[in-house]
Amino acid sequence: MARLKQVGIDVDVHRAIEQARLSFAESENDILRRLLLGERQTRSLPPARRGTIASRETVERSRGLWSVEVKGQRSPAANMKDAYRQLLLKLDELSPNFIERFAVERARSRKFVAREPSDLYDSSPHLAKDHAQLLKDGWYFDTNLSTEQVASRAKIAARIAGLSYGRDVKLLENLRTI
Repeated sequence: MARLKQVGIDVDVHRAIEQARLSFAESENDILRRLLLGERQTRSLPPARRGTIASRETVERSRGLWSVEVKGQRSPAANMKDAYRQLLLKLDELSPNFIERFAVERARSRKFVAREPSDLYDSSPHLAKDHAQLLKDGWYFDTNLSTEQVASRAKIAARIAGLSYGRDVKLLENLRTI
């Protein structure tokens, strides 16, 4: 067994370690070895939860079992980011020009969707490299969001699509609407 040394870290460093977690089977030491030494995880991961998109080969960080529900039809999602993306795509299918209308909405210094990744981040275009993700047909969306930010944007998206969040549209984590 490898020798261990105890070190003190502050809350912000601990939060960063937790945000980098790929699975609950991964220890803090495993996370740091992966991030700092570039080592891939050698322990076998637990099987993906039934009903999720993630498989053993494509395990993504998840804080629970996510799903999207639109007009009573529920679809599983691998994680919060995937649930948010699925929601936007489903609303675009249901509501003509949804993406274009959603593109007008914004938070303080961020657009919700944009044609160019750097356009998502008014004051920090460098974030596009790591956090802009293709939504569809040349449209990109911001993935650098907290659960509260995703919930807020989902409510705005539902309104733009002419639906009611909580009744017609839901983002669910462990079957709890966020």
